[in-house]
Amino acid sequence: MKVNFTYDKSKDVWCLLNKGRSSNNSSKPTKQYELLFERCGENSSEAEVASFIDTYIAENKINVDEYVNEFQSDWDKISADFHGRAQDIFNTELPKGITAFLTINSRCPYNIEEKFFFVSMQETQPRRVAMHELWHFYTWYGLGAEQKEQLGKEKYNKLKESLTVLLNVECSDIYSEGIFDTVTEWIADTTPDRVVKGVLVIEPEEIHEISL
Repeated sequence: MKVNFTYDKSKDVWCLLNKGRSSNNSSKPTKQYELLFERCGENSSEAEVASFIDTYIAENKINVDEYVNEFQSDWDKISADFHGRAQDIFNTELPKGITAFLTINSRCPYNIEEKFFFVSMQETQPRRVAMHELWHFYTWYGLGAEQKEQLGKEKYNKLKESLTVLLNVECSDIYSEGIFDTVTEWIADTTPDRVVKGVLVIEPEEIHEISL
């Protein structure tokens, strides 16, 4: 199952406008949104955000096509191996046509229904983001609908984030830098210390949120 990495400015605009200021998991704005607010003020229009993105890309000397190609190439190296392991664990397959959109935003949401997730162009280890987000997809297709109904949205959100700790056990050898998946403060008390040891805790603004 191939994941296609690409860039779409309209998606980048959406990501910054809708998930830059805050998210389900964090009320803190991203650095990119703070800069947008500083330059354009509150309630920026889509046109203003698009112009801001162009300026941001130019100022930071970001070669978008280069990032797309590098991220795609890096992912393709481990894609088949990752999906094989995830399918065995969750006893399910993902639908075809999932897209990874690049963004300047450091917060990377995803949408299962529309089959996409975001990866920041500032991300130095893009495969970890792809694996993390796709793990949420596998969780949903493997047990999500039933579990969300039984647990409710908040507890299911904790469950699907907690399950990403399995990546440290099942996929550590295909991570680019070994064991370092996300564990958030609000699930720390539900995760055994023996599992959490050695896991990198990512700042709240980098937490990947669910969009169902």
